[in-house]
Amino acid sequence: MKPERILLPLDIRECPLDVFTFVEGFSKRPEVTLILLHVVHLNIVSPDSRVYDELALQARGYLERLAVQFLHPITSAVIHVRFGRPADEILEEAQAEKVELIILPTYGPSFWSRLVSVWKPGACGIVSAMAEKIIRDCTCGVFIASVKTRFNCERAWGRPPELKRPSVELPGERLRLGEPLHRFNGV
Repeated sequence: MKPERILLPLDIRECPLDVFTFVEGFSKRPEVTLILLHVVHLNIVSPDSRVYDELALQARGYLERLAVQFLHPITSAVIHVRFGRPADEILEEAQAEKVELIILPTYGPSFWSRLVSVWKPGACGIVSAMAEKIIRDCTCGVFIASVKTRFNCERAWGRPPELKRPSVELPGERLRLGEPLHRFNGV
C-alpha cells in the first residue's frame, strides 16, 4: 500500500532538514498530499487572540518557505498550524485529515542519556516520550525518521516581512516599534 495522505510534523525552531530526503521518497507521486504541521505550544494563556494569530502567521510563512525550498515541485503540500500539546495535536490532525502515514522526525538519545544508561539500564529511550505517545495512540502508520540537523527558521531567515516592524497606535500619532521615542514640542 502506498500512502496518499502523509503528515509531517515540524518544529520551526529545530527543523530537521534531513527529513526531507525521507519525505521525497514517499511524496514524488502526483496523487500524494503532504501535510506540513507546526504545533505552537504556549505555556501561558494569552488574553488576546492577536498573539495566536501572529504566531500562526509566522509559522505558516516558515512552513511555506520550507515547502518551496525543500519539497519536489510535483509534491502537493498543505500547511496547517495548530495550538496545544504537540502529541495531542499531531494525533488530532492525523484523524481530522484521514492521514495514512505520519513521518515523525526524531533525534536520537543525547550523549548524556546514553551515558546514564550505562549505570541504569533502560533509562535511555530510543525515541522521546512524545514520539512514544504518538506511536502508541495513532491509528495510522508511523515512520520514525532519525535526524541529526537542527535548523532554526527564524534565526536563519529572520522574521517574515509583514511581522518585522509591528506598529503601535498612540493617541494622535503613529509610532513604529524600533524607532526612537524622542518627542519634542514644536522642534
